[in-house]
Amino acid sequence: HLFWFLGHPEVYIVIMPAMGISSEVIAVNSRKPIFGYHAMVYSLIGITTLSFIVWGHHMFVTGMNPFLGGVFMITTLIIAVPSAVKTFNWIATIWRGNIRFTPAMLGAIGMVSFFITGGVTGIWLGNSALDINRHDTWLVVGEFHLVMGSAAIFGMLAGVYHWFPKLFANRLMDEKLGYLHFWITFVCAYLVFFPMHFMGLDGVPRRYYEMTAFPSFNRWMSVNVFITWSAITAGLAQVAFLYNFFHSIFFGKRPTQ
Repeated sequence: HLFWFLGHPEVYIVIMPAMGISSEVIAVNSRKPIFGYHAMVYSLIGITTLSFIVWGHHMFVTGMNPFLGGVFMITTLIIAVPSAVKTFNWIATIWRGNIRFTPAMLGAIGMVSFFITGGVTGIWLGNSALDINRHDTWLVVGEFHLVMGSAAIFGMLAGVYHWFPKLFANRLMDEKLGYLHFWITFVCAYLVFFPMHFMGLDGVPRRYYEMTAFPSFNRWMSVNVFITWSAITAGLAQVAFLYNFFHSIFFGKRPTQ
């Protein structure tokens, strides 16, 4: 209980800066104010508050009292409401906006995409009857790393591309390298984590150091090889980002008036 009382609010601390950054980037590159600003603020406060009373959904399989599990299930499903408000407002801000698809804007849209994809799965994993069945499978790994890992990272990248000129003497990062970095990373992130959902639905458990531990895992061996190569490709794409970042600090173009 003590660990997850820390551990669950912690994951929201990770995603909240990405939410704020993406809100700013989407509003600027859609050239219109963020839709429902007050609702966005209140939903952020709601997520912050609710994040402290949902930790038990990590513990449905620990012998928890079923009534207590039901309470945590309800609070977990309720936290989807402010999350959905934020998602709706991001989409409404983009709707009919004069959009500039800069690398920063693509990063923010990528953040929203991962948040939706992982969040939808998270809703039914919050149901104790379903979570008990799939708790320690690869499904949880794929869902979590889409909604928290990938979304948080893409929000961070959006902020780097967006505020880079303010940080480094009004110099710009190279857009072509930015597009290359975004698309390879975006596609590979889905190629890494989306197949894990199907492995989890088939009951493949996580935390096994090799896929040959049991003969029943063998049918997923080719998928694991595919995931590995996708992860390596995504890692190599970060070389383009790092080169773009450090090269642009000293040699990046300045914006023309």
